[in-house]
Amino acid sequence: MRVAIDLTPLYNRKYTGVERYGVELYSALKDLPVELYPIFRKENSLDSHPNTQLIDVENRLLVENLLLSKKLRSLDIDVALFPIFPPPVDIYFNKKFLVVPTIHDLAFKLYPSTLSKSARYYMKPKYHMALRYSDTILTISNNTKLDIEKNTFVKVLNWGENISKDFIEISNKINLKVLSKWALDPYSYFLSVSTIEPRKNFIYLLRIFKEYRKLYSNVRLVLVGRKGWGDSQELKMLLEDMKESVVFTDYVSNEELTSLYYYSKAFMLLSIYEGFGRTPLEALACSSKVFVSDIPVFRETLGDSATYLPLDDVSNSVKILNEFNFDTLSKFNVDIPFNALDDNVKRHLFNDLIVV
Repeated sequence: MRVAIDLTPLYNRKYTGVERYGVELYSALKDLPVELYPIFRKENSLDSHPNTQLIDVENRLLVENLLLSKKLRSLDIDVALFPIFPPPVDIYFNKKFLVVPTIHDLAFKLYPSTLSKSARYYMKPKYHMALRYSDTILTISNNTKLDIEKNTFVKVLNWGENISKDFIEISNKINLKVLSKWALDPYSYFLSVSTIEPRKNFIYLLRIFKEYRKLYSNVRLVLVGRKGWGDSQELKMLLEDMKESVVFTDYVSNEELTSLYYYSKAFMLLSIYEGFGRTPLEALACSSKVFVSDIPVFRETLGDSATYLPLDDVSNSVKILNEFNFDTLSKFNVDIPFNALDDNVKRHLFNDLIVV
């Protein structure tokens, strides 16, 4: 079986969830008896795979919409995987291989107003093409699988997600000195990890945090990740009003993140919608208490290991936080999927993709 995997989106980018998924899928494929062709833009930043295919062009639009298709058609392959971004729009026609993208969530269809302009005008049409013309669609949770199946006649497979193995056995990885970088004290801050963009619902998180600080004025809020898009005046006003108690770290290493999780008072993610929800599971792996929005995918992936906050009720959310016993041990009743993607790929690759 000959498999190509598009890793061109990794070039010159900070890794968020979709990039990490692409790296992990590639890693799982390398352990299988397949003829693998990883395709990179400019450089293979991961390894020295002998079948590496380089597209030595800087321009992203040119690569994603012309040169990637050309490269794939030059290869003798059975399957082309697109784990990070959707395929070029011309790839579905006059091809001799299966086109298999991963659709991580259906925000482009269910919550289009939360997307950046570039995503609305560039990515959204590509995702709609993927829903219509792919041979198979991969996704990362049963909840997202059900959402996708309502919008396509294409076969949809849930191969799940992985949490980085960096979060296994953290006892020898945590380092209290990490906190000094941001002048933090242990167990004195809430932590949230994600791109700051509308779907992550930071305005709501800040409203809750503002009210909670009226009861506990010394607590801080630490936000890990890049500032994304959106131009909310309320968000700006809330951040200005609480600028002394909100800490932005930008990206951090996994070593730093492990300690930030471990020494947090709790982890919080109040997204309107998610495809999977990787960071709450990372937090659980690091023994953090976890508060998330009460949405279906978090119920699926976190079970009773998290505390759920209502999406549109600040006073009730503050009440739940105020009554929570932060001195208790963290709940830990869910299996952390450290190698779920590896196992699923090994178990399902041939049957799922060749028998279509």
